[in-house]
Amino acid sequence: MSDDMKRAAEAFARGEVDYDDSAQVELPPAAEAEPMVMRGVRLPVALDQRVRSAADAAGMKPSTLIREWIELGLTELEHDRPVSLSALRRAIAHVTQVDRAA
Repeated sequence: MSDDMKRAAEAFARGEVDYDDSAQVELPPAAEAEPMVMRGVRLPVALDQRVRSAADAAGMKPSTLIREWIELGLTELEHDRPVSLSALRRAIAHVTQVDRAA
């Protein structure tokens, strides 16, 4: 603990504290629209490293990527047909080429 922190703690203990209720404060960010539940998952180190690498490559947090993978897996369980991003890109490119030819 720094000397400034020690002096501040001692002053606080003696009651030598000034409060300023008029000071501008920054509010915390708004809560996410949907409440989230924390789940603990044990992963082998190698698998965790692969997840982190994939998340870094996608520019997202590992927890976000894992959440997307879980949603995708549940969609498959519901016999829905998820579409990969690469398949969507191919379809869009094809439609764009057909529209230009017409």
